[in-house]
Amino acid sequence: MGTSVFQLIEHISYQILIVLLSFIIYHLFIREEKQDREKIFSKFMFISLISLILIMAHPIEFSEGYLYDFRVIPVLFMFLYGGVRPALLLVVIMISYRCLLGGSGIFITIFNYTIATGIFFLLKRKIELLALKQKIVIISILYWLITLSRSIFLLSVDKFEQFSFQLLFSFLSWITLIILMFIIDNLDKQIIFYQHIKNAERLNLVSQIAASVAHEVRNPMTSIKGFLQLIKEDQNLTTRQEKYLDISLSELQRAEDVIHDYLSLAKPTTPEVMTELNVTAELHSMIDIMSSYTNTRNISIEASIEQGILTKGKKNEFKQALLNIMKNSVEAINTNGTLSVSASQHQQKILIEIKDNGVGMTKKQLEKLGAPYYSTKDKGTGVGLTITYKIIRDMKGKISVESEADVGTTFSIELPSLERTETVSIDQPFVRKEISY
Repeated sequence: MGTSVFQLIEHISYQILIVLLSFIIYHLFIREEKQDREKIFSKFMFISLISLILIMAHPIEFSEGYLYDFRVIPVLFMFLYGGVRPALLLVVIMISYRCLLGGSGIFITIFNYTIATGIFFLLKRKIELLALKQKIVIISILYWLITLSRSIFLLSVDKFEQFSFQLLFSFLSWITLIILMFIIDNLDKQIIFYQHIKNAERLNLVSQIAASVAHEVRNPMTSIKGFLQLIKEDQNLTTRQEKYLDISLSELQRAEDVIHDYLSLAKPTTPEVMTELNVTAELHSMIDIMSSYTNTRNISIEASIEQGILTKGKKNEFKQALLNIMKNSVEAINTNGTLSVSASQHQQKILIEIKDNGVGMTKKQLEKLGAPYYSTKDKGTGVGLTITYKIIRDMKGKISVESEADVGTTFSIELPSLERTETVSIDQPFVRKEISY
């Protein structure tokens, strides 16, 4: 054995210090969102590359040609929390550097990382959707498979004296990897919480402005609107004057709608108890309301709604949420399209889908959807969907949106169902009402 026990401890401590210090610095001083990490020249890539070089520059050489270091950690981290392209670049740099160092272990390194890279390339998107505990399980399995292949290689070349050290080193590397996964996951949660706080502050500002200004603006606007309507009744108006009056009234109505949206957003949550809400009836009611709006645009409404779907909520707020989504869908279609509305109950969950074949949204637009002030419409305020998200959240539900540019958008609302109290006959058939408007 070419290295004393004291030197081994010193080298292992150095490896642990480098990886921990690098990513702790990243955690404390760099706030980089997930989409920014996927870029090749991201700060995350820079930290990972520096960490990789420092680690590989001071490996533990147990015997001639057999080098041990923590290079697996920055590489795995780039696949887990960065992008595919920077991860592939990091692997190429790592293997190139390892070839420069030489030694017998280079062959097993190339084999292991080629297989691991292929697995991550295929499964990266699926792994990203998993919870932290599930990620740890998968990464641990992959890591110990790499360790197993290395152990088999050592035994095949009669390096029995390295076997116990290699297991100990791999265990310490694995523990360090798990600690860093908790650190980066905590960083991601902090970034999300920070965004929520920013949105909450902006909403609070909107509330204060709306509360202090809206009522003062509404009074003179109501007076102006009333006088304009009286003038419009005059029989001596010219065609041009009538046109100008219609435009003025239309713009006043739009201003009133904007003020109403801001007041709805600013209105504090009331302690009103949620009552039984018939989702089926409310959906049919909203479709009836929207049908007069869609008929003028040559848009058909297709409905597939189960009977007797119940939940808890506030009737007027729920109708407002549905109206906001449906109106957005119709405006996205503009003319000559189809609006599909479906509702079904699965065990304790209610699923409502509102789908259009309108202009759709890009990935970047989809990420910002529901944020205050953000709207994809030229004259939109971005408040309507913010209110909708708030209403559904208060009902203990959630909204998810899928969209593709020039294809269409689907809003999926998931709500907790309310158990039916009435007695249902065993022989009663399942009822699904399908209506085409």
